[in-house]
Amino acid sequence: MANDKHVAMLKKGVAAWNAWRDKNPDIRPDLRRANRGKANLSGADLSGAKLTEAKLRKGNFSRANLSATDLPGRTCPWQN
Repeated sequence: MANDKHVAMLKKGVAAWNAWRDKNPDIRPDLRRANRGKANLSGADLSGAKLTEAKLRKGNFSRANLSATDLPGRTCPWQN
């Protein structure tokens, strides 16, 4: 289950999210099962995030950093 604080921070927008990530580099964001479909996450630093079973369909992930994310069994969950 997603960490409610992490989801709330992501909902504040990419600028706030990336600033939070810069200040907390040792935190691995837990967004498992989070519903962020249709979200504009362009340029978001999602590196190392736990995204297992997250609902990300139709979201904008252009220029987002998805390196080392946890997406087992899924190749492209943000696609239709």
